[in-house]
Amino acid sequence: MLALALALLAARPAAALPDAPTLRGWVEGFKVSDRGPFEVIRWFCNDGTVRPARAGCRGHGDGVQHGDWNAQARALREGGYEIANVLVALHPESFIGPQADLDTWRQILLERFLIGADQGWIYRGAWGYRGAMQIEDEEAAARNIALAMLADPRWRDPARFLLLRESVRVLPLAVNQASAAQVRADALNLANRDAGFAALRAKIHSFPDAGDAERVRQFARTRGHPGLGGSYESLARSIEALYAPSGAAAAVLELAPLVGDEDLAKQLRDKSGEFKAEVNPGRRLAAAARLMRLVRDAFPKIKDPQVALTALLTSLALEREVYTASTEVLPKIDSVNRRNRLWLLEYGAEALYGAGFIGARELREIEAQVRSIEDRNPTLREYRAVVRYMARVPEWGSRRIAFDFGPTVERWTAIEPRVRQHSADRLRGSPMLFYSGVLDTMMLDANQLAGIQADVFGEAVGAGVRALNPGIARGVLRSGDETTHPESLQSDGIYTLPETTWDLAPVAGILTRGEGSSISHMSLLARNLGVPNVVVSDAMVDRLRSHFGTHAVLAVSPGGVVRLDEDGQQWDPVFGSPGDEGDTMIHPDLQKLDLSVTDFVPLSQVRAWDQGRICGPKGANLGELRYAFGSPPVPDGFVIPFGAFRRVLDQPLEPGGPPVFEWMAKSYDDIQAAAGDPARQRKMASDFLARLRAWILQADVGPAFEAQLRWNLRDRFGAEDGSYGVFVRSDTNVEDLKGFTGAGLNQTIPNVVGYENILRAIREVWASPFTDRAYSWRQSHMADPEYVFPAVVVQRAFPSEKSGVLVTTDVETGDRRYLTIAMNEGVSGAVDGQPAEVLRIDARSGQSQLLAPATTSFRNVLAPGGGIAKLPASGGEAVLSSREVKQVVLLAREVPARLPSMQTPSGDPIPADIELAFKDGKLALLQIRPLNENKRAQRNAYLAQLDAPFAQRGDAIVWIGGKPAPIHPSAPPASPAEAPAAAPSTPTAGPADAR
Repeated sequence: MLALALALLAARPAAALPDAPTLRGWVEGFKVSDRGPFEVIRWFCNDGTVRPARAGCRGHGDGVQHGDWNAQARALREGGYEIANVLVALHPESFIGPQADLDTWRQILLERFLIGADQGWIYRGAWGYRGAMQIEDEEAAARNIALAMLADPRWRDPARFLLLRESVRVLPLAVNQASAAQVRADALNLANRDAGFAALRAKIHSFPDAGDAERVRQFARTRGHPGLGGSYESLARSIEALYAPSGAAAAVLELAPLVGDEDLAKQLRDKSGEFKAEVNPGRRLAAAARLMRLVRDAFPKIKDPQVALTALLTSLALEREVYTASTEVLPKIDSVNRRNRLWLLEYGAEALYGAGFIGARELREIEAQVRSIEDRNPTLREYRAVVRYMARVPEWGSRRIAFDFGPTVERWTAIEPRVRQHSADRLRGSPMLFYSGVLDTMMLDANQLAGIQADVFGEAVGAGVRALNPGIARGVLRSGDETTHPESLQSDGIYTLPETTWDLAPVAGILTRGEGSSISHMSLLARNLGVPNVVVSDAMVDRLRSHFGTHAVLAVSPGGVVRLDEDGQQWDPVFGSPGDEGDTMIHPDLQKLDLSVTDFVPLSQVRAWDQGRICGPKGANLGELRYAFGSPPVPDGFVIPFGAFRRVLDQPLEPGGPPVFEWMAKSYDDIQAAAGDPARQRKMASDFLARLRAWILQADVGPAFEAQLRWNLRDRFGAEDGSYGVFVRSDTNVEDLKGFTGAGLNQTIPNVVGYENILRAIREVWASPFTDRAYSWRQSHMADPEYVFPAVVVQRAFPSEKSGVLVTTDVETGDRRYLTIAMNEGVSGAVDGQPAEVLRIDARSGQSQLLAPATTSFRNVLAPGGGIAKLPASGGEAVLSSREVKQVVLLAREVPARLPSMQTPSGDPIPADIELAFKDGKLALLQIRPLNENKRAQRNAYLAQLDAPFAQRGDAIVWIGGKPAPIHPSAPPASPAEAPAAAPSTPTAGPADAR
């Protein structure tokens, strides 16, 4: 089965293409060509023949007429870019069944996004090319494809709901196409043609309402461009169609007699009366959101494809109603009390669920948060915790879109950078715009009550930022959005990054677009070194663009307060004050180091005291795990000690030259002596490291080493060479030391099959501590770099069905009553920064709370011939089962009891970072280390000052029926002395008081 799946993935190799600038040039050429991506009109006959436009298909089984691609369009398509799609030329059966071509389908949907967002995109100049596409044929083909999908049970899987609904939304199905996305696209196109329209375009994008139609007409009358009168009026009419009140009512009444569920039909009929212009907008919004939820819940049970299509079209009409009603609610938000705002968030979450942006599990978590405080006056600490939890929803929605479209968007960026706007554009045109607007007010309220505010260049902000790792740094604010080589980032940069990648170079600060895994190797390393890391929304990144290049300070407190401000003399006292530098310096114990041991050691014979003596923490901890938990929980393996690597370094660098170790020591001294010339020093270091790695990769390990390797492979794994795989892992003497984790800095090569490949992998692992990236992270924390010695752990590959990282504390708060776990399907889950399922688990009760869903598009599996293959992830609601969560809780209790190394001298448990996996519901242990955190960041006086007001006010009571004081994002943050206490106010029923 696996071999078949791998073969299918490789069935259509992409043709070689020119570089990205050339491809973008082709695309730009299509936009201005009067034939776009087409060369000529032809007939495509049912018997497979292609005939000239005037010839027809008589005698050839009939056919269809449309444009035929030009040479550049064909090259792009053959290279894997499915552009210039003509729906009538597609075969519906290509997109259904077990081998459905979902990759091509996603590209088709992205192309339709670009057509709407970019003035027709590659068809911009070709609208008048008659015959290239026939709209009647396109609409008929779209309906046939949609109905084929709806008849396929696989398309009823909840994991495909968003993709299916988006398909119906963007296909030309000859229904009312008025949409928020189209209004924004038309406004953008007008602004591109009339610069004076830019301000109104910004208003329509960010704060839309029904009055925008009259504003557009007023602009056209007083300031409009004379030649664009028709375009202004077209936009105004689109806005009026979007806000027309009859759409939702007609849609639900049409669906009601078809659904076959009398309870749902009754609710559809009963709530149809809510969709009238005179009805309170809060009630309209609540009714539309609830029906969106009910339609999604009922959707899997609707068997008839035609009825299912009607249900999705009804859901889209209801989404438009949510959108339009919300534009009336938000301007009145200051009159709404806290309880009603919670309910508004719940309505928004229901609509987001109905639209597919969150799942049933996430919706239940949101409802549980609302229920926890809606009927009582919580403490400020409780209130702020609920609001901060609700702030995860925009990230969940963004990650859900990334699950379906992320890899395709990344690939298409090479030919059209505008495609990166897809996620943000869709979210702005969805109930997320409303949800985020309400959420911002509640975040600002909770922070003002606490006496703290997130502050971005002097502006108080609400939900656009969320603290991940505490720390404080000064540097240059830079965009990393287009970075294809994360190792090339500059060390003084505070970067906006698509995700916290595993191969990130040292940087001053990180603004993460999409969290990835909060306990990935790189997140833990950043946390350990005090590199501040903040999750930011796409909208926040847009606000930051004007500040790129600014010298800035990023401060993130342990309590989650965020400050991003322009640097200046006012910050000198903070950074100039003496600090404790010793807790992040690397001090390997050279007295303990025993380089005389060169024989390989089975894991069963390695213990904690061997760490720093013959191997690093991986080997020592795996040995302890195997001793404490036995086999099979810990896969078998062996350690190649430091001494084996050191012996190789006794060889000369070149014939007649000095031993490599002597050359290394002298080179490090020379590099250090060049500290006065940083550019020259960097080049010296890079050249030295490159030469050292090249030498290691070709080094002669000697016959004794090879004999030992062959014997240990047979002795430990017993099977015939080539019939098993192993993980070959670096295990240095300079990781998991006091104050320095080093997690993810050095190389692990997964699933290596065959003796020669294993030997090659060992050399690669030996060389990995000497990459520019590893050297850069390590060097500023180590005095004697020549004493870096890698051991190697060779461990049998474990075919995980799911895997990830467990931290035996609450990573966000440090509360040891809780566990944090991040899991993905497949092998090597979570550690490399994949968007993982993250749970907070109560270590006492075993109850878990979802922090983030797993939205990685692919899962890693062990390929039969070696290495890792990527297969589509299931997209299921949960990665860990309740039974597996119980095993995790039991493991967390047993680890400190069974492993003395995970205890303090007084016997208290030490927070642990554990890599684990499951297969057939059974737990396997792959690694364990102490969790290192940067104490300077935790103790820093300035960061503690940011948290101080909240610490003093956390037990104050918040009146849930009271109205927050009006707060506007442009207002400066209140100082601790000015922030109001949490006091009752007069309860007022807001426009959404529908309960």
